[in-house]
Formats: sequence, structure tokens, C-alpha cells
Amino acid sequence: MESRHRARVARPREVRGWLVYGVAVAVAYLMLAFRLYYGTGMGTSPFLLFSWIDLPFLIGILAGALAALGLHQALWYFLVKPGGGTLYAATFLMFIVASLFFYALPNHVGTTFFLLMFLASVVLFLYAPALSYGSRVWLGIGVAGAAGLLAASVYGPLQGSAPLTDPVVISTVVAEGLLVLALVRLLQQAVHRPRAAAPA
Repeated sequence: MESRHRARVARPREVRGWLVYGVAVAVAYLMLAFRLYYGTGMGTSPFLLFSWIDLPFLIGILAGALAALGLHQALWYFLVKPGGGTLYAATFLMFIVASLFFYALPNHVGTTFFLLMFLASVVLFLYAPALSYGSRVWLGIGVAGAAGLLAASVYGPLQGSAPLTDPVVISTVVAEGLLVLALVRLLQQAVHRPRAAAPA
């Protein structure tokens, strides 16, 4: 019993990784702040070479890089096991989808989509670490939630809320589709994983 308790204690490398992931989430909020500032007529965002490589975009890239690094550290002990790569991809994709929602928020200021997308982003940021538990229930909820977000992201543009050819919309739909596939794969692995033998 004591050995099981020790196995559940987070290792220092994992703790550092989740701290870096938390910093990445904070940087994503900073990206949102600049997106809202420049997206509501408060001036033109500084950019490099092309107008779309602006300050919020660069901050978003920084957030993604920090998330990738933090998750690599936090999930290090899963990466050396079968299915670890899928877990890393699903967790990172969850962060990417949430960040893409943040990036698109200025286009929905004053609409009901704004609050819904903001709440969805917060839930995704907070939910991502739960995937590392490998719980069938949590994974099932994740699959249902990601599938719902994918359906909503496709339905909205089809109803004229945003152009389907918009790069952010396309990126979001693709990321959500990959997230659904990764979560389904994780759920399959969890279902087929042999249960631990009961103690004698």
C-alpha cells in the first residue's frame, strides 16, 4: 500500500513541467489581452514583415513553445511508455485549441460566442492535465467535449458567423479534429489496458 502511495506522488520533473505549462497559459492570456486591445480599434499592432505576424501572433507562438516544453517535462515519465506520444499530442492539442479560441475572440466581441468561447478556452486549459490520469471517465468526457467543440466550430461558419476559409477557423477545425482522434485513441488504450490484479 505504501509503494502505491509513493507511485502517485508527483516527481520534481513533472512539477516543473506543470509550472512551465502554467506560465504558458498565462502568456496565452497576455496574447488575448493584446488581441482585444488591438482588435477593438486601439491602434495597429506592431508586426514583422507581414501584417499577420503581429505582436499577439508572436506572443501566441511563445505560449505554444512554452506549453510544448512544459508538457514534455510534465509527461516525461509517460513518454517512455506505450501511448505516451498520443498523450502528449492530445494534451498539447488541447492547449492549441484553447489558444486558437483566444486568438479568435476579438472577432466575436459583443456576441454570445464571446463568453462561450472564453469559457471553453478556460476549461480546455484546466482540463489538459487531467488526461495524464488515464481515467476512462475523464477521457470519455474529453472525447464528448472535443467532438462537441468540433461540431460547433463547423456549424458556426456554415451558418455565416465566420468565413470557413479564414485561416484561424481552418486551423481550429483541424486542431479539434486531431484532438478528437487523439482522445479516442487514448480512450481505446485505457479500455484495453489490463486492470491491476486485486491484492490477495
